[in-house]
Amino acid sequence: MTPPGDPVEPAQLVGSLFADRFRVQRLVSVGANTAIYTAEDEHHARTVTLKVVRPGLAASPSFRASFDETMRSVAALSHPNIAAVYDWGVARIGDTSSAYVVIEQLTGGSLRDLFDRGRRLSPSQALAVGLEACRGLDYAHRRGFVHTELTPSKLVFGDDRRLRIIDFGLARLLGEPVWAQPDSVPTHVAWYASPQQGLSMPLDGTTDVYALCLALHEAVTGVLPFRDDSTVASLAARVGKLMPVSADLGPLASVFERAGRPDAEDRATAAEFGKELLRAASKLPRPEALPLLSTGLFDTPVEQLRSPDDPTGGVIRPGDGSSAAVPLVLVPLDEPDADDLVEATPEGTDGPSDAVESTAASVVTAGVVTGIAAGPQDDLVILPVDSGMAGDIQRASSDGASETTDAASEYTPSSPATRVMPVVGQPVATERDRRGFPWKIVLSLMVLASLAVLGVLATQLFRTPVYRTPDLVGLPEAEARNLVAANGWEISVQHERSDLVPVVGQVVRTAPQAGIDLAEGEPFLIVVSDGPTLRELPESTGVLSSEAQTRLIERGLGVDVIEQFDEMVGEGIVISWSVPGDPTLTAGSMVNPTTIVQLVVSLGPAPRSIPDVVGIPIDEARAQFDSLGLLLLQDSQMFSDEFAVGVIISQAIEPGTEVERGSEMNVVVSLGPDVVAFPDLSTAANFEAAAVILRDAGYEPRLVFGDAQGEIRSYTIDGVQPEVGEMFRRGTVVDIEAL
Repeated sequence: MTPPGDPVEPAQLVGSLFADRFRVQRLVSVGANTAIYTAEDEHHARTVTLKVVRPGLAASPSFRASFDETMRSVAALSHPNIAAVYDWGVARIGDTSSAYVVIEQLTGGSLRDLFDRGRRLSPSQALAVGLEACRGLDYAHRRGFVHTELTPSKLVFGDDRRLRIIDFGLARLLGEPVWAQPDSVPTHVAWYASPQQGLSMPLDGTTDVYALCLALHEAVTGVLPFRDDSTVASLAARVGKLMPVSADLGPLASVFERAGRPDAEDRATAAEFGKELLRAASKLPRPEALPLLSTGLFDTPVEQLRSPDDPTGGVIRPGDGSSAAVPLVLVPLDEPDADDLVEATPEGTDGPSDAVESTAASVVTAGVVTGIAAGPQDDLVILPVDSGMAGDIQRASSDGASETTDAASEYTPSSPATRVMPVVGQPVATERDRRGFPWKIVLSLMVLASLAVLGVLATQLFRTPVYRTPDLVGLPEAEARNLVAANGWEISVQHERSDLVPVVGQVVRTAPQAGIDLAEGEPFLIVVSDGPTLRELPESTGVLSSEAQTRLIERGLGVDVIEQFDEMVGEGIVISWSVPGDPTLTAGSMVNPTTIVQLVVSLGPAPRSIPDVVGIPIDEARAQFDSLGLLLLQDSQMFSDEFAVGVIISQAIEPGTEVERGSEMNVVVSLGPDVVAFPDLSTAANFEAAAVILRDAGYEPRLVFGDAQGEIRSYTIDGVQPEVGEMFRRGTVVDIEAL
């Protein structure tokens, strides 16, 4: 067990159960950003590739949020030339945790593996690889994905020999922080970068086209344009420069010239690149099968591979036992006495020995293996047709001893009664041979050999031919039918939908399956794909947006979210959904997994703009706020010479400010001007007494003539004597005369 706080080395995960689901079997490689493993998915009983991001890179919450969003979108991609993403998430690793991605297991190796093994592709093979890559890129580009790191290591082949592009989304997510300072980009990544990446310009799908063009150029010629020992020099070398195309590219030269132009607006898109490759195909021969790591219908048999670590081509070594078995001629040594056969010696021969050699040669020439059962006392010589060791002869002496010349020791008798000798070379001569030649036995042997030949010919003529069923899965229907057309089987074709072989027109399976011996005339079924299994559209109206998106992605459907305000539907709830281009589809309809479902998601009520209510009577302003779903509150009242009673003097929120529905706003309401009634001064004996009464009533007394203790003679406001109860503004000055 790892001590607390100690980092976990990548190799330590081997054998563990990762994320409570994936049994880690083997560490494949460790890179700057990820460790890659082969693992067994115990939930689905399948072998997968597990990529674990370095914990230091995945530590920040922002990375994890971006990672989840990115992988959720990538998992929705469904294309034969893009690696399938099975799972992703964050899991514990010792005392820390990190992000991981699980993709389909691809055992055919990458284009980089071919380069590393010294392999190069013919222009035809490069065209086939490029066409598959363009299909995957065009599909991804039309959905807004740009790979940004399309090196030969990202072009990987499955055991079905089909190319997949790996690390869509993940490569850009891990690479963007590095590209912020281009001089820190790994050199092997910079070799395949576009000029726009080196200039930190906005990127689009033509960046991937440029990288693919470089990789295919290298695959054919072995030369990678603009390559340099440093990142900065490599990036600078391609800016404003046309890609040099070699004459070795043949018809591909003009195609690569456009795909490798330095300006993105002049460069071909993935779709255009693929179409130009198709046009060039008519000028090239049919490509041979790629020398991939995996085995398949067209691969070299395992027993002929050079080594387990370099299965790049077949080699049959001389003398390794792989050559065809050498036919043998079995001749009994204990023939009848020569005296009984002397008369049968053919004319034109020098003697019995010549006759034996001539007869053996005739049998060998006919390609017949002749055997005669020996009796208990018979001694046999086993004569191979051609061992390649002419003249290496083992002679049997009259006393049973053997004399060996040259390599005859390799043919030492396996038992005292058996001796081994090649036919080609000097024939066996024994004391009995010298006494006479056994013509009767030779003639018997020739008759038996003829009968054997006739039997073999009759068997071949009247036997029903049997052929082994090939592996046709993943091949186009026409190609599959051509491969088995000469076998004489009764071929029938059925169609079905399949997620395992989602490409329309490709073979899903055969019955019997591959590797079964099937006689001519027997039925042979080819099941052809009508595309991936259809998915049922789920009902999404009234469902949380996150839940609706999860349902769609689990079915392999694409999601397009449109957000809008709605007065009735709460925020984050799906208002409605549809399939663009086919509004007739409803919940329960069956559609292809690549179908895009558009969700209209509520943002809640639209924000309200605060109106200007200053100078408006409060009742009128309150009605206006009610219609907007806002609440108007009276904060206070105050006198105002400017505004009449009940009119709003001020508001707490500036007009034009956007607020949520239901928001409140306080206002100040006018009490009108501050006026007071003039008091009765008849009881005031002098100025001082009058001043007290006036101040209490809100007026300001002023003695303009006389003595403060004197009797009041007059009081006026602006020269006019006021009436008791007459209203004046608070603070009005009252002039008083007293004597």
